[in-house]
Amino acid sequence: MNNLKFIILTLISTIMSESIKEPEYNLLYKENSIEIRDYPKYVIAKTSVSKLSESDNSMFRTLAGYIFGGNKANQSIPMTAPVITRENNNYSEMIFFMLDAKDISNLPIPNDTNVKLDMIEIGTTISIKFGMWATDSRVSYYKDILDKYIKDNDIQVISSLMIAQYNSPWTLPPFRKNELLYKIKYESK
Repeated sequence: MNNLKFIILTLISTIMSESIKEPEYNLLYKENSIEIRDYPKYVIAKTSVSKLSESDNSMFRTLAGYIFGGNKANQSIPMTAPVITRENNNYSEMIFFMLDAKDISNLPIPNDTNVKLDMIEIGTTISIKFGMWATDSRVSYYKDILDKYIKDNDIQVISSLMIAQYNSPWTLPPFRKNELLYKIKYESK
């Protein structure tokens, strides 16, 4: 019976993860789990909190409220992946991609003034993929691997670290997908 439950949960996790849209990019270079990519501009919804009061859960609830109808049009907006978190100066920021919108004017105005609509030009990035949960220790472990690759290959980083999480909370750990990304200056090899 436990095997059947595991198979059912695995199928549900797989189906749910495959039905969520993700930003498109051009793959410029790949070596094992490290990729160099180029992203176009995207419309995003974002929110931020002070590092002193940092809470990914509160930022997620704020953005989820917006896409689940917390806007002037009471309109639901499709969930996309990944959810990106990053730190800048004294605050932490969370980003949702609005992949069905080509321009900010295509989106309803948020009810919550903590939700900001913007365009993001991620541009050229270097990333590393990893599974399971994106805990502080796992992020630190994969950041060290990525940072060593960057140093060994003399790559110039031009942003803070971005943590991309692709799955819903109920996705089983072995099927989770996470990435760490930096914006970089890149000349093809």
